[in-house]
Amino acid sequence: MGVLLRKRRRIQYRGQNFVWWVAPDDDDCDQIYLNIISEDKKVVLACPIGDENYTVISKGRFFQGEKTSGCWEYHKIPRDSSLMYVTPKDVAQIIAWAVP
Repeated sequence: MGVLLRKRRRIQYRGQNFVWWVAPDDDDCDQIYLNIISEDKKVVLACPIGDENYTVISKGRFFQGEKTSGCWEYHKIPRDSSLMYVTPKDVAQIIAWAVP
C-alpha cells in the first residue's frame, strides 16, 4: 500500500520521492510534528516543531544508509535553532542529512 498523498506535499531527493506534512501527533496532542516518509516507506521521520531538543525520530527501516533496529530511534539534528516554521528548504535539509 502506498503513502497517502492527499493534502500532503511531495519532494524529490536524489531520484527518490518523499511525502511530507505538518500535523499534531495522535499520541501527543500538544506537540506538532513535521512528518517525512519515503514513498517506499523505508525512511520514516518525525521532527517536533518548536522543540528545543533539536531531535528527529526515525521510525523507518533505514536511517543514514544503515538498517535500524525497528524501534523508534532519536537523533540530534545538526541545526542551530529549532524549527518554528517549515519550508521545503528545511525538509530538503533534513532529508539530505537522514538519507546519504
